[in-house]
Amino acid sequence: MAATVRWLVLLLAISAAAWAPAAARDKRRQSGGHVVEKERRRVVAASDAGLVTAVDVADAAGSAYRLHFITMNPGALWLPVQLHADMVFYVHGGRGKVTYIKEGSSESESLQVERGDVYNFEQGTILYIQSYRCATRNRLQIYAIFTSDSINADDPRHPTSEAYSDVSALLKGFDVEVLRRGFGVPREVVEAIKSTKSPPAIIPYNPEEEDDDDELESNWKEEIADALWGVRDPHFMNKKKDKHRHKGKDKKDKKSTSKAFNFFSGKPDVENCYGWSKSMTNQDLEALQGSDIGMFMVNLTTGAMMGPHWNPKATEFAIVTKGVGMVQTVCPSIPSGESKKRHHEEGGRGDHDGHHHGGVGCKNSVLKVKEGDVFVVPRFHPMAQISFNNDSFVFVGFSTDMGHNHPQFLAGKQSVLQAIGKEILSLSLGQANSSAVERLLSAQRESTIMACTSCAEQLERAAKKEEEEGGGEGERVWQEEERRRREEEREREEEERRRHEEEWKKREEEERERREREEEERRQREKEEKRREQEEKERREQEAEKRRRREEEEEHEGGRGKEPEEEEEEKRREQEEREREAEKRKHEEEEEHEGGRGKEREEEEEGDWTEPQSRSLKKRFRVGKLGLFRTA
Repeated sequence: MAATVRWLVLLLAISAAAWAPAAARDKRRQSGGHVVEKERRRVVAASDAGLVTAVDVADAAGSAYRLHFITMNPGALWLPVQLHADMVFYVHGGRGKVTYIKEGSSESESLQVERGDVYNFEQGTILYIQSYRCATRNRLQIYAIFTSDSINADDPRHPTSEAYSDVSALLKGFDVEVLRRGFGVPREVVEAIKSTKSPPAIIPYNPEEEDDDDELESNWKEEIADALWGVRDPHFMNKKKDKHRHKGKDKKDKKSTSKAFNFFSGKPDVENCYGWSKSMTNQDLEALQGSDIGMFMVNLTTGAMMGPHWNPKATEFAIVTKGVGMVQTVCPSIPSGESKKRHHEEGGRGDHDGHHHGGVGCKNSVLKVKEGDVFVVPRFHPMAQISFNNDSFVFVGFSTDMGHNHPQFLAGKQSVLQAIGKEILSLSLGQANSSAVERLLSAQRESTIMACTSCAEQLERAAKKEEEEGGGEGERVWQEEERRRREEEREREEEERRRHEEEWKKREEEERERREREEEERRQREKEEKRREQEEKERREQEAEKRRRREEEEEHEGGRGKEPEEEEEEKRREQEEREREAEKRKHEEEEEHEGGRGKEREEEEEGDWTEPQSRSLKKRFRVGKLGLFRTA
């Protein structure tokens, strides 16, 4: 069996070598299988709470797709966005909650998601994501693919629309007066919202919820197992998933009616001691209803191979989640690009300037991929994925669904080559007799996953040797083209970066001018308000002062009206007293000169006074030894 497997690998290597010179001259083209390294992802959003990176890929028919890699720290929130494209996501790690509002709905629904979950959202949906705190501090990692006509532009690096937009941008983009009238709120409310700087896409978020604490306590053992063992047996994951769902069934939010599919639930499509694989499309899975994207996962143990096969109705975009492996793709003799020419004659994007096998550029490729890399295999391109002897090779991916896809395997009892027949296949392979073909078809019974010890190492050495020795002038031409391609790519990226910076600066400048304008208007309003308040205050003070002065004048005038009467009375009394004193002195003098005559006269005068007058006079004057005194 091992010899047969090596014979198959040798056959693939020979077929690849036959195409090598032409492939070297046209290696810059992406019509065949190709890889996008993890280091080439571009950053979409970054903060202390998380990171979002992206990769743009395309299939052989020219359709573009956008992959996003969302990483959220425990206790973080991805703020609400509105999808401009259909979205299918896979949860690679961690736990969290996805809350969404479907287009045309006014109520939210939510999904409790964990490692292995898959779900689909249509464009127009508004959603936000919360990552849960956990015992092992696992980050929530989500792989998402976006598809729409706006992304499927002539150049996927310059789409006419982004995959999604911040909900805050939808609100803050309007004028203050429009928002004030539209929401029926005071101007200061709108100004407070618009003047606040927009936060990053992912922010820290730690609400105190009992449900989170319950989940933290119930899942800590499973999280430690995740950290220790990584990808595990699907049967164990299935038991864990069912147990968790039954335990938390009564605690779920009443609005959480939707359920995500988990790759680790149920049995794999293929499973043996060399690994397992599983795939799902919208015809198999309710969670993918309405989507043209399928999902697949492959887990190869050490020294194993996913046998040579191709997809007649799907292009695969695979993401390596664990280990290192080799991927070999072969350009078909009738390339998939023919369909591209038919379907994209107007405004399409194609490789019409390459070498031609039937009319379009195509290449064979041998790719070494590592964790985080993305590799693409177009439809109709035969491929094989192989793990090294020292590590397992795990990858998960998305596939374009152009109908119900049935992968076609070259080897095994279910091979399409078996149906062709030995004689016709021998003629097709240029064999004079059918004995070699008969041995080829009858030796291998397994068709999907099989042992392939040291196959990856041999393929890597052959690729390096070909790279070092082969090619000649064509290799030098390829190297020059590759250098030019990389330079053009750097220039495009630099131009893209400058364009984004200019747009950002422009938006920042417009935002700054808007804030300054609104601030100036606010200051003017405050200044005018203060001026009116000051004028009102001065008016009130003036009125109070006038009132006080009027009251003082009235009081002063009232006091002055009484003084002349009192003074006149005082003067009159003093005059009377002076007259009485003068009269009294006159009497005394007469008494001194006349003696007794004076006394008699006094008695006569006193006898003439009435009793009240006498008492009054006595009170006013008293006679002492030394003279007459006036009493107070």
